[in-house]
Amino acid sequence: MATTTSNAESSKVARPSICRVLWACALGIPFALSVFAAFRGGYIGPDYYPHFERLTEWSKIFDFSTTSPPTYYWLGHGLFLLIGSSNAFPITLSIAQAALNTLALWWFLLYTERCFSSRLNHLGLVFFLGFLPVRVIHAATIGTDSATIPLFVFLLFLFGNLSSEQSSTLKNAAFLGLGLAVAVWTKYSFMALIPASFLLLIGIWAKRRWKLKRFIAVCTLSLALPCALALHSFWASSRVHGYNTEKHWLAKGEAPDMDYRDLFSVKANDIQLFRAPQYFAREILAPHRHSYLGLVHLGVFTDTMNLFQLPPAGKDLGSVWEPDDKTRRPWKTPLMQASMSLGILWTLLALIGVPWSLFRAARDLFNRKLQREDVVAILGTAFFLVIFLPIPFVRWGALFGYWTPRLILPALLFFSLAAFLSVDKKIARSSERMSCAVLALVALQCAIEAVMLI
Repeated sequence: MATTTSNAESSKVARPSICRVLWACALGIPFALSVFAAFRGGYIGPDYYPHFERLTEWSKIFDFSTTSPPTYYWLGHGLFLLIGSSNAFPITLSIAQAALNTLALWWFLLYTERCFSSRLNHLGLVFFLGFLPVRVIHAATIGTDSATIPLFVFLLFLFGNLSSEQSSTLKNAAFLGLGLAVAVWTKYSFMALIPASFLLLIGIWAKRRWKLKRFIAVCTLSLALPCALALHSFWASSRVHGYNTEKHWLAKGEAPDMDYRDLFSVKANDIQLFRAPQYFAREILAPHRHSYLGLVHLGVFTDTMNLFQLPPAGKDLGSVWEPDDKTRRPWKTPLMQASMSLGILWTLLALIGVPWSLFRAARDLFNRKLQREDVVAILGTAFFLVIFLPIPFVRWGALFGYWTPRLILPALLFFSLAAFLSVDKKIARSSERMSCAVLALVALQCAIEAVMLI
């Protein structure tokens, strides 16, 4: 009897350790793919040369006429000064980005583990996010998008400290304000998290029953600096006719090439996307040709820009070349088609899970029962909406790729979490067999994606 009890206890201890080994595989293999890609030019992505100029020239770091604020370039410039002008700089930066994204994803998975009742369902999320092509690719590609997942996860950590620690609340609020300020000055999209953070602070205030004076102090410490930097960015952009205030937006009398009908519908032409066409071939960038959902689905589950594919023959990494110089092996296209086809399941689960998660978040916020997944839902949705809703008002939204999922990477963490929570709470709530089936499909998806990105 004692032996049986001992074995049962050992198995309970072993299961989490086995899960951690599987986590290491789920995150370690995609990291290895990113490292392999870095040595063959995988760091060269959209707008690579503008990014590279700002990383290497001090005078361009604080240029507010461009699409991104200075923090990423300032930190990258330090690495450039350390390594020097050689191919080792972009390769090292790419590998460092991939490593930081891997660590951030590990912490995100630890953060969300408590949200699941089944280890198998959470393990499905681990592998799904670990191998998700858009995440793996843009973790390694040089540009500010590579910083969004680490910053988003860091903000989740800061919110966790603020909401859980009864003591040192004001200190944690100051840390949150500093973290949000760094995020805003790394990627302008994080401005959307300022009002979302205020909403969460109201929820924490109600849950913790702070006095009004304390709530005002927490809000001031958390939001004053991010708001100041956001306002400064708009002011600086207006002085130099920058993207924030002018260049992004339609001129008077111009018509958008992607409107709200494209954003909220599915089109017959979306079937053509399952041929996994190449982004730079321009065939998918015609005005009003495809829906936002179809284009995002393509970008999430394939390497449509060929960023991890073959570099141009006859050129070394020091040559001047662009992402559209890369070529895709013919046998890779069927793999991308398979990835998109199987990916329909995960997209449908996300479409089911996201409204359900947002309803739960609103209910928990109202009932003073804010949970971890609610924080992810509110912040992730804010990050998504600031990109999604303005598309009909930007110049060449379809042509210039305002639909590309690299712009909403933190939101994709939420969408994926919502999809697998719907499996855990609804679809496979009391069926381990169903959970195993879902995990098997995730494993198949990951195998296809791994071969696709080699």
